[in-house]
Amino acid sequence: MSISWMPVLPLWAIAAIVLALLALLLFGSLVLAKKRLPARWIATLGTLRLAIVLVFAICMLQPVVSFRRTVQEEPPVLVLLDVSKSMGLKDAATSADRLHDAVQWLEKSGLKSALAARSNVHWFAFDGHARAVNAGDVASLSANGATTRYAESLTDAWEHCRQQRSEGAPIVPGGRALLVSDGHDAGTRDIAEVARDIALTVDTLSPASTPPGAEPAHADIVHVQAPRRVLLGAESRFAVALRQEGLAGKPLTLELKEGEKLVATQPFSFAAGEQEKTVAVSFRPEEAGLKEYTVGVADGGKSEARNFSVQVVGAKNEVLFLEDNWRWEFKFLRRIFEDDPNFTLTAFLSRGQNAFVQFGEPDRRTQVAGFPQTRAELAGFDTFVLGSADPRRWPRGFAGALQQLVEEDGKSLVVLAGPNLREMMQHPALAELLPVELSPESAMPVAGPVAVRVTPEGLASPFFAAQGNAPAALWAGLPPMDQVYPAVRKKPAATALVEAEKLTNSFGHLIVMAEHTVGRGRVLFIGTDTLWKWQMLAGNTEGPTPYQVFWQQALRALAPIRQSAGNVGLFLEPDRSRHEIGESVVLRAEVQSERPLAKPRLQAQVTLPDGKQLPLEFSPDASAPGIFTARFEAAMPGQHKVAASVIADDKSAADVLIAFDIGENTTELSAHGINEANLDRIARDTGGHRIDRADPATWKALATPEKVPVTRTETVDLWNRFALIVVLVILLGADWLLRLLRGFA
Repeated sequence: MSISWMPVLPLWAIAAIVLALLALLLFGSLVLAKKRLPARWIATLGTLRLAIVLVFAICMLQPVVSFRRTVQEEPPVLVLLDVSKSMGLKDAATSADRLHDAVQWLEKSGLKSALAARSNVHWFAFDGHARAVNAGDVASLSANGATTRYAESLTDAWEHCRQQRSEGAPIVPGGRALLVSDGHDAGTRDIAEVARDIALTVDTLSPASTPPGAEPAHADIVHVQAPRRVLLGAESRFAVALRQEGLAGKPLTLELKEGEKLVATQPFSFAAGEQEKTVAVSFRPEEAGLKEYTVGVADGGKSEARNFSVQVVGAKNEVLFLEDNWRWEFKFLRRIFEDDPNFTLTAFLSRGQNAFVQFGEPDRRTQVAGFPQTRAELAGFDTFVLGSADPRRWPRGFAGALQQLVEEDGKSLVVLAGPNLREMMQHPALAELLPVELSPESAMPVAGPVAVRVTPEGLASPFFAAQGNAPAALWAGLPPMDQVYPAVRKKPAATALVEAEKLTNSFGHLIVMAEHTVGRGRVLFIGTDTLWKWQMLAGNTEGPTPYQVFWQQALRALAPIRQSAGNVGLFLEPDRSRHEIGESVVLRAEVQSERPLAKPRLQAQVTLPDGKQLPLEFSPDASAPGIFTARFEAAMPGQHKVAASVIADDKSAADVLIAFDIGENTTELSAHGINEANLDRIARDTGGHRIDRADPATWKALATPEKVPVTRTETVDLWNRFALIVVLVILLGADWLLRLLRGFA
């Protein structure tokens, strides 16, 4: 036992008060002696008053008494019930879902009653984190959690149990945890390591497992990869990752719907032994706007459809064409632009020296009086097409501005090889943009006829897509080129689209066409100036020619997401193309303006799938002017719309509306079957039992635990518990009563 003191006054002050009281006691005793009271009563009153002084002194010192004692207590039991979506699945072995199958067994076996009768049992429902529940409420739990994280949930439950201990007393050692789950853990930490760190034994209980072969056949959509924005009328490909069980060899159909309208289908099948595959379905949007699509598997068993959003951009793309040599390619390409309502053309063709002839469509948005001189004049265009242009005739800084617009602003560039290719190669700003490496020999064309073919990578790209998902037939037997400007090789990460069938160098077949991404923009290189032969000498006479199909699709594939937006542009995008429930979504906004804005700020709100709206707070990036970021937690699946406006001079300068989708957790949606191996491992690694429903011995330790001796330190605050006050009052009352009865007062 130990005593600690908490004096209300300094010790010297308490000592002075006690001495003064003792002096008064001595003086009072002398007064009683002069009155000739019996010595026995003087001694009795003196002793009683001395006790009063001592108790009063102790009260002023406020003592706290601590002592240790050993008691018998039961170790705690944490019951963790998995309420993630995978526990809401129904297996063939039972009519109830997994969660309620396990809860019903707990009740029928009597284990739930045995646990409820104990005082040190804590019940939790968990998915990504654990939350305390009452034992009587477990039957009404719903399995709708977005993800499953064992380690994080066990940590939450243990912390809750620890906080419930009075006055921070340690938890009784030898505790156990009952993990009721299907074994599918999406967490990054191991629950066994966490359990060992806190000295906890984990027993595992799974729902009734489905016998092998009894699970119904199904095909599940794991995720959908889709562009956030597509150009109106562009060939849009959506890649759908699928997983199957029991459907190998069966003809299936992937269906794409826009609202309730079926807009595209793609037949496919799983080969024998193939569990997963990716199927692409193509569609050309016919209306601009924010569209919501649904993809599903026909005859795919219990497969659930997936929704995703795409913004179909209908604004016209501004194209700038620069050419120093009047070639056939411009004549045919000009007709492509004139016939396509999604593109407007502005072209400058040389007339010698520094004179240019300007061609422009009447509905173009960007008007230039003469040959563009500055980056500001170029910024109004979305795509640049360089024919056989000589950069030496351009204004100073023109090529550098073009490079910045492609790399930083996401503009697109098409380079058509020609007689001035040598001059373009010698200009570093242009050479760095190209997807191929050129040499001095590249400026000397190889005479034809040169047979060409589309590469497998080209057939898989949007440049050579075709309706009906059979592009190889359209591009077979292309007319040969009259001449080819030979590139050395493609750059890393570039894609060779077209190559010569027979002409090679040390790096392989000569590349006729290639493309790649540079910064935010895309660049296409065409190493021939006789591509127009695809229009004149095409073998097919019905429908569009390969020349028309290629350019229509190439222009849409190159169309930048960030289109020219006038004096002020606001661009908004999430940090990733795919998000799942429980993740943080980071939104990045960029404000572009021809002139500095006075203290620009962003106002934005996100509209959730249920229609509720939440404000978003964008913070400026101190290291990057014009950049703002915001963050919010994805709490529900479905389409999220974000509307944002940039405010300058107390008025709206630009606004934007985007949409993106939050998907279900893929692990939860694909958790078919019970992960028996994981549950066995967790129990084995922590010294627990894998509960066998037919063997009561496996849950005996949970139902009838043995108490263990625990040494506790108990603290008694005599002042705050009023013990000293009671003693002092009794002593004072006894003194007053004696004096009253004996007439000493």
